[in-house]
Amino acid sequence: MERRKGERHNFREDIVIDDIVKCTTSDISQDGLYVCMMQPLEQGKMIRVTIPFKGNKIIVKAQVRSSHPSIGMGVVFIDLNAEQRGRIKELIESITMKPTSSERDGKNILLVEDSNTTRQAIKSSLCKEGFSVIEAMDGIEAMKFIAEQNIDLIILDLNMKGMGGLKVLSVLRTNPKWKELPVIVCSGHDAQALKEKVMNAGADEFLSKRGTSPAKLAQSVKALLRQRHKT
Repeated sequence: MERRKGERHNFREDIVIDDIVKCTTSDISQDGLYVCMMQPLEQGKMIRVTIPFKGNKIIVKAQVRSSHPSIGMGVVFIDLNAEQRGRIKELIESITMKPTSSERDGKNILLVEDSNTTRQAIKSSLCKEGFSVIEAMDGIEAMKFIAEQNIDLIILDLNMKGMGGLKVLSVLRTNPKWKELPVIVCSGHDAQALKEKVMNAGADEFLSKRGTSPAKLAQSVKALLRQRHKT
């Protein structure tokens, strides 16, 4: 099966598959994109993809290249004509013109948070400390990034649609590849029983959103990474 060859760019957008199924993407290249889905389609399936762009739509044929249960699927574009390739190229150029935190030096922090306001505030503080920030809106998207990118530390919310934070933590701690990956849970709920549950599940630190400013959270990230480096 054809594989994606082009450089991938972060692209979080709602798309439609086969004119019915609404889902969210996480990255795009000239050759295809990655779709976050709890129940991805089977490998090899041909689909019709509708991508919104500049108030219009880019509609292309595609094929499922890889399927990852509870995470998503990678698809490649099929039989693109010159106009479709041009539109996708224009879309990618509109993305690459925007500077992103991944262009900065520093450790890669995966920030898993479904609130746009909270996520942007935390991201801003992390970037000021020199970190590169990869954003995920839910556990499914987070697992996709964990599987494909080099992550140095995860900041994890608990209550999210689809795959919640505790499920992500469980997957990490039962997989030898990710068992030692540092995780800071930052939750809006701070009951002692919840904190104990989270720590017993394998989190390195539990912080309350109400008592932790974005700047303080960034300092906790630095401290945990320093501690891990020493050990």
